[in-house]
Amino acid sequence: MAEKEAWKQGLAAVREKAAANGNHITVGEILSCFSNMELDEEQIRLIYRYVEDEHIEIEDYEPHDTRTVAVGSAPLSGEEKAYFQMYLKDLEGVAPCEEAEEAILVKNLLGGDESAQNRLIEGNLHRVLALARNRAGQGVLIGDLVQEGNMTLVTAIEEYRNAGVRLLGEPMAEFLERKIDAAMEALVHEQSGFARTAERMAADANRLLELTKELEEELGREATLAELAGRMQLPAEYVEEVVRVSYHAMKNGDGKESGEEQPEGPGSGWDLKY
Repeated sequence: MAEKEAWKQGLAAVREKAAANGNHITVGEILSCFSNMELDEEQIRLIYRYVEDEHIEIEDYEPHDTRTVAVGSAPLSGEEKAYFQMYLKDLEGVAPCEEAEEAILVKNLLGGDESAQNRLIEGNLHRVLALARNRAGQGVLIGDLVQEGNMTLVTAIEEYRNAGVRLLGEPMAEFLERKIDAAMEALVHEQSGFARTAERMAADANRLLELTKELEEELGREATLAELAGRMQLPAEYVEEVVRVSYHAMKNGDGKESGEEQPEGPGSGWDLKY
């Protein structure tokens, strides 16, 4: 019921804002009318159908314009949804950089105007949030994606000002979007790589523990690292790393917290002899 009422209030706000501006409205103003809602694709289509039926003209509108916050398809967790809504609300008073303004700002930026750089950063925060939202659900929290995007935004503007990419005719908007999205994609790959490595090492640690006990019974003594690596058919350096990580985890677990001394040997404290 609350969402339905917010929807009706949002549409009414759209109509009022447009009426106050000669029946014109910007995409940013439309989104501000629904700042307390997380719109899905169907709702966005209904909004634009409503705008069309009311004969309201959208200024500087481009389909899939990522200078405004689009909503991705992946669901957000409760914490991420709260972060997204909070950040979106913080951007209510920040107008996205439109194409005409951006052209002026870029000209001023190349002339050394620091205020132009500040406005370019501010005016592209919507773009960062949009790209982060579209990357949500890929293993990285949306807050981390936004942080990565914001840092990349600053460095990308500097790069655009100092490098020769602008001479190739690439608009700053396209350049920033490409750089920011690439940085977010790299973060996703990095995090997923860490996760896969951790899962693999955990599985190999369990396997190593079992083999250690088996070899100890078979040989009548503690197995060396080389023998364990040979039985696991893995490089000795990798097995040694698994041993070290496992020992560190045990040392910082029950043993460390309880003050118990960790025993030596591959069956418990992991002997690193070859």
